[in-house]
Amino acid sequence: MPRRFTQSSKRRTSILSGSLSRAGLFVPQDFVKNEDFTAVVTSDDLGEDEPLLTQVAPEPSVPDETVSEEAKLLQANKFPIRRYSAVESGPIPDADDREAIDESWEEALREGKITTTRLFELQRLFLSSIPLVVTFLLENSLGLCSIFAVGHISPQALAGITLGTMSCNISALAIICGLASSLDTFLPQAYGAGKYKVVGLIFQRCSALIFTIMAVVCVCWWIWAEVVLIKILPDEESAKLAATYLRVITFGLPGYIFFETGKRFLQAQGIFQASTYVLFVCAPLNALLNYLLVWVFKFGYVGAPIAVSINYTLMALGLLTYTITTNNEVRPLRCWNGLTLEKAFSNWKELIKLSIPNLIMIMSEFLGFEILTLLSSYLGTVPLAAQSVITTMASLTYQVPYGVSIAASTRVANYLGAELPKEARIAAKMVFVLTAFIAVVDTSLLLLGRRQIANLFSNNKDVIEVVSSVLPLVAFIQVFDALNATSAGCLRGQGLQRIGGLVNLVSYYVIGIPLGFFLSFYFPKDHPLGLFGLWTGFGVALLIIGAIQSYYVISADYIQLVKDAVKRSNTH
Repeated sequence: MPRRFTQSSKRRTSILSGSLSRAGLFVPQDFVKNEDFTAVVTSDDLGEDEPLLTQVAPEPSVPDETVSEEAKLLQANKFPIRRYSAVESGPIPDADDREAIDESWEEALREGKITTTRLFELQRLFLSSIPLVVTFLLENSLGLCSIFAVGHISPQALAGITLGTMSCNISALAIICGLASSLDTFLPQAYGAGKYKVVGLIFQRCSALIFTIMAVVCVCWWIWAEVVLIKILPDEESAKLAATYLRVITFGLPGYIFFETGKRFLQAQGIFQASTYVLFVCAPLNALLNYLLVWVFKFGYVGAPIAVSINYTLMALGLLTYTITTNNEVRPLRCWNGLTLEKAFSNWKELIKLSIPNLIMIMSEFLGFEILTLLSSYLGTVPLAAQSVITTMASLTYQVPYGVSIAASTRVANYLGAELPKEARIAAKMVFVLTAFIAVVDTSLLLLGRRQIANLFSNNKDVIEVVSSVLPLVAFIQVFDALNATSAGCLRGQGLQRIGGLVNLVSYYVIGIPLGFFLSFYFPKDHPLGLFGLWTGFGVALLIIGAIQSYYVISADYIQLVKDAVKRSNTH
């Protein structure tokens, strides 16, 4: 196999679009054994013109961005880009010539001329992270706008939309994303094997499955949401507002389903930018809709979930418009073989079975953040409203190291795949340098602007005081949070993601959340720490995660990691 850069660790866009939960540091495919796409389709599903198993898989193409990264590294090493197979191998004027870059890359590797520097890696990591960070900030803004729009209505409204979002995440969005994430495995396999009709069929089948499950969930929301939430949550008014959020958001769930499955339909064909284009339009529009519906048209609290529902629908329509009108040479519509309802609503057994591990992984990844919100509801309406503001800001600042983590994952994996262990170690070290800078910026933002941030989200003096008193702790935690995100990216690039996944689960659910619960409600005995205690437990968990993951990244045997990477490549 050629020793070249790959995009095998390329990350999908965030797990829960518009959620204030954490996007997953580790995706289900990091842990769950990949099944072949033939597990969810049969020969009977296809016509005679496209047999399931006889067609020879085409050679995978090398992404343009991969070629570009190789060209930049060749130029940094002052290695001439030229066609070595040509009779006259002089320099060529076109530096974008893919064949020339391929040949030059292989020649440079044979001669041992590919090296890197700390400054070069820092520059590449920074530049690669920018579009990722922008994308995740846009996605995060979808939930932030609703919190911002209703925050000045009352503490009850702020608490209600927080609880409504939490309930929606747990009972709907996580399920949608868990089921849809199975497409990350099956669709690229089918597309890579040239089974274009299979891509469209599995897309329809997964969408139909999610629609059926969500229809049941929505009916339950309309009939029982208020009754159940009133029994679970201590404040009746906040529970009723949360139930209202769930009822209204049902009208936007079809759009959310098609956005999640649709973006995977396009990503399987190598079209990763479509969802970003859609977000560039829908994120600002979402902010405008929230403002207009809540304040200008006087809808009040209910205007926020209406805005979210409209935006989810527009996001799906945006992807559909891109798919139909794009001039992309991939031609995504060749994977659409028309709507086949009979086939879409059949053969779900294997799809459900293989989606369950994905759902479990996604739920365990983001549920810890939601548990903090649920526990804070038992501290009272004001602490819950303050928790909403704090969570929003912590989630917002998290998007920066999360974007860096994806760039880090790709960078480290590329060097290991190209059998360049020294360069992989340098890249990993520079990730921590960039992390330190991010941590300082995030910490300073929350610490110095704590009072202004509180005032932006609420005009209630009690809420402002609680936010201002807890944000300094959360600001300090940003150091560990950033380290957690970026070290996880390095572990994914090294192929050691199982370590990170295990450490995350133990740290959150065995140490952090129980400790936070104890400090919040029982210690000290006469005056428990409340919201400050919850975040202390969360911070301890992040400290443990960041320390252990960083240790494994720094102390890893990169020569052995190269051997492992080559072995994995040869078995795919």
